[in-house]
Amino acid sequence: MTNSLTVCSSHLITLPSAPFGPVREAIADARAAVNEFDPELVVFFGTDHRRAFRAVVPTFAVVLSATAQGDVAGPSGAYDVPSALGRALVADLVAGEFDIATAYEAALDHAFGHTARDLLGEIDAKPVLPIFINCASPPHASFRRAASLGRRVGEFFADKRVLYVGSGGLAHDLPGFREPETGEVLTEEERQAWIKSVNERARVEGTIRELVRTWDEAFLAGIGGTSWDWLDEIGVDLVERGGNGAAECLTWTAAWAAGGQALKTLAHEFDTNGRAVAISDK
Repeated sequence: MTNSLTVCSSHLITLPSAPFGPVREAIADARAAVNEFDPELVVFFGTDHRRAFRAVVPTFAVVLSATAQGDVAGPSGAYDVPSALGRALVADLVAGEFDIATAYEAALDHAFGHTARDLLGEIDAKPVLPIFINCASPPHASFRRAASLGRRVGEFFADKRVLYVGSGGLAHDLPGFREPETGEVLTEEERQAWIKSVNERARVEGTIRELVRTWDEAFLAGIGGTSWDWLDEIGVDLVERGGNGAAECLTWTAAWAAGGQALKTLAHEFDTNGRAVAISDK
C-alpha cells in the first residue's frame, strides 16, 4: 500500500436541479476508498468562483486558516487546517522557486466545500491543507506549471500518508466569467437564464456537447498515464475547446502530479458540462 491516494472530482452542486447520474454514484465509491485509506492529511487543490479572492487573485496560494462559505447549498464551518505544516510548505515552495502566496485566512466557496464534504463526510473530519489555484480569473498558470507545483508538493509530503484531492471541471463554461476584467459575477437568476440559453443552443446545434466530450476525453487520457507529454497541448485554445471552466482542471493536474500515479476514471458524463471522478490505485 502506497503512502498516497489521489481523488479528483467535479464539485457537484447539491441542489434539487443538479444531475444525479454515474458521477454522483462514483463519488460514493471514491469516498469508500478514502475511508479505507484513512489519510493522516488531506492536501486539497481547489479553486474559487471570485468569492474568496476578489481584490487580489494569486496564481497559487497555500491557505493557513479556512472556513466554508456555505454557498450553493454547500457546507459551512471551519476546516481543520494544520497551519504550521502550511507555513513549512510555503517555505519549501519558495526555496523551489515557486512564487507562492500565503493566505493567512480565507472563506472558501463550494469549489472546496462540496468535494470536501462528499469525500470526507464533514469538512473538519480530517486535517485539510487547502492549496488555491486560480482558474477563473485569467491569466492563469499553464497545465505544466500546475503539474510542477503538484510534484513539488508531493515531494514535500513524501513521508506522510496523504490524500491528494483535485476539485473542478471538466469542460464547461462559467457564466459571468467571459469578461474577467470587470470582476463581476452574475446573479443566480442571470446565471440560470444563461445556462438555459446554452442548453437550448446545444440541443439545436450539438456543437457544445461535442466540444465537451472531445476535450474531456483528451484530458482524462492524459491523467490516465504518468507521461507529461500531453500537458502543453491540452491548454491550447482552452476556452474554444473546453470552455472557460475547463481551466478548473488545473486542480486535477496538480493533484495528479502530487500523487505521481496514473488515475483511473470511475465515471464520466457530459451534456453541456463535463463531469467526472478519477482515482489512483492505493
